[in-house]
Amino acid sequence: MKKKIIAVLLSLSILFLVAAAADAAAATNQVSISQVIKLIVNGKTISAGTNGEPVILKGRTLVPIRVVAEALNLKVDWDNKLKTVKITGKTADTEALAQKDKTIENLTMQLAQKNSEIQSLKDEINSLKKDNKKNNTGLGDLEDDLISDYDYLKTVKIDDISLSGDEDDVTVKIEVDLGSYKSKWKNLTDSEIKSWIKNLVNSIQDELSSSTQVTGKIIDNDSDDTLVNFSKNGTSSLAVTFTDTDKDYRVDTQAIEDVEDSLKDDSFSVKGITFKVTSASYSSYNVTVKLKANDADADTEWEGLDSDDIESKVKDICETISDTFEDDADVNLELVRIYFYSSSQELLDSFTYDPGSKHLR
Repeated sequence: MKKKIIAVLLSLSILFLVAAAADAAAATNQVSISQVIKLIVNGKTISAGTNGEPVILKGRTLVPIRVVAEALNLKVDWDNKLKTVKITGKTADTEALAQKDKTIENLTMQLAQKNSEIQSLKDEINSLKKDNKKNNTGLGDLEDDLISDYDYLKTVKIDDISLSGDEDDVTVKIEVDLGSYKSKWKNLTDSEIKSWIKNLVNSIQDELSSSTQVTGKIIDNDSDDTLVNFSKNGTSSLAVTFTDTDKDYRVDTQAIEDVEDSLKDDSFSVKGITFKVTSASYSSYNVTVKLKANDADADTEWEGLDSDDIESKVKDICETISDTFEDDADVNLELVRIYFYSSSQELLDSFTYDPGSKHLR
């Protein structure tokens, strides 16, 4: 009997301890509701309503997600199948920031457009000032005419011709681009450049006055170097000075002229027919040579010659001429054109020789 009483007491003791432990665990998980928790979103106090007020659990503050999300204009959906809460949309702050970015972008585009319009107006004003200045001095229309009429110096493109001054004294600035036309400029002779300048200056004086003093220069706008200076005081002679003495610019014109002069009156024989050089003219690495027969019967004799014999001798003559230009003027000719005439100036035949291949064309 005594043992049964003890067993009952032990069983009650165990039950009491389990209950006490459960009460202690429950006490640990108690939710604190001892204070009212306010919920403020973007400065505005909101009420959770039926969604449940915010509470503190284990030191953490829990708020109903739907209340907060909807206060931020977000959509809340519950996916029961996936047991997932889905929140979509943009917050007011995000939308406001995007709107600000768009506004800034629009303002930037408007500012760029205004700057472009301002620059266009400035350019137009400067152009009007320039035109007005030229028109006031009477040079505007003349400059346009010169650019149109003298747009090329032989094969060299003229980039610009500008005038300044007045009817009594005009300064001319002519621009070429040797970066693009160096080889073509190099092919020009002094006489070709002088002739072009002379015609241009005459056009200026014809438009203004024969007593107009004209000074000017040709410059390379690629290097800003002055290539030629020129001046003409009224009816006086045109003075031209070449400053591009570097061989990289142009050939030695004086040396070429000397070779042309040295060839005149030289004699060559073609199978017993003697011919004398009457002229030798160089232009752009090509030379044209004319020969006249001494013998009055040269035309008849020429017809009796074998064509192969003639061509062989013609190549020898052309090679001699080409070598003379190379040795005395440092010019490598590209073509030699040679014409044979009778004593009565009738053309007997003509040939074109290529010094590079040493063949007749």
